[in-house]
Amino acid sequence: MSETTIKELSQEQCVAYASGEVEPVNLHNLALYFRPALTRTDYFDAIKSEHTFQSLTESNKPNHSFRKGIYLSKVQKTDDETRFNLLRCSTNLDGPTLNFRSTDQEIIELANNLAVRHFTRPARLNHVLAQIYENTKLFSPAGDVVKERKAKIKEHADKTKDMPKNGLIAFCTFYSSDVYNHETSPTDPFDYQYKGTSVLTRLRFRLKKTVVDDSLIEQFTVVLYPNSILMIPLSTNRLYTHEILPPSLNIDNIPTRLGYVIRCSDTEAVFKHGKTFILRGGKEVELERPTWAGIVELKALYFQENTTEEVISYPDIDFSLNDGDYTEPTV
Repeated sequence: MSETTIKELSQEQCVAYASGEVEPVNLHNLALYFRPALTRTDYFDAIKSEHTFQSLTESNKPNHSFRKGIYLSKVQKTDDETRFNLLRCSTNLDGPTLNFRSTDQEIIELANNLAVRHFTRPARLNHVLAQIYENTKLFSPAGDVVKERKAKIKEHADKTKDMPKNGLIAFCTFYSSDVYNHETSPTDPFDYQYKGTSVLTRLRFRLKKTVVDDSLIEQFTVVLYPNSILMIPLSTNRLYTHEILPPSLNIDNIPTRLGYVIRCSDTEAVFKHGKTFILRGGKEVELERPTWAGIVELKALYFQENTTEEVISYPDIDFSLNDGDYTEPTV
């Protein structure tokens, strides 16, 4: 099946339906932005209370990140096996895939309803990478602050080896409750400010250098509003990289952000007899430990997906860089 496309176009403004749903903003026919899409104010605390977030490293690097994260999937357990979906990317966690809880189900149901309404033939959104982006301070031996480290991620394209061609990526954004202690912007009802400067994180999309198409905008930036959902088809991920940009403020005035990225996985897996198996062509293929040669080959494909607009044709990959994929998912 070919890449999905945006079905219903709106002008760059929001229009409320009688039902209360907000019509999305169409961003250059590359993304749809629902602002806000979710009505509660406690998603950050609800998700944290329903899950235990895990330590995170980047890819196969041993050092721990300042972020914590979890992978979420529908987990089904019988007497002798546990079934779930895999979506292997560059994020390596030290714990297992977790099952969806009530708050997750609420968010994912809404995201899928929006996807069906606004995109052509989208695959079902069924897998989540949720990460808490902590802003930290480094102190001298005397107790003085010597450096602030703001949560950010360098530009990249998401890795699609476990995604169908008609998949979507839904960037959901939640903040700690202190975001609502800030003033609402006088010019933007969805933005929050401290002394005239936004306290919210931004997501910047930049056209890959290999793309030659005058009809495409070179870059665009999205302010990530509380409880918003930004949806892109994989065609946008193929043409653009994206990166997280923190506010310019001192971190004392920046709320903690929970990035909740929903994607489409077409890789089914089963955990049994202490091992993980990928279900492929009616067979169970054991998930093996990565070899150096396998990592080098995979990294080359990752680099290609990060830097070119080519549709990457991944071979069958029977290993994961995520340690948690080798452990039994939690029901």
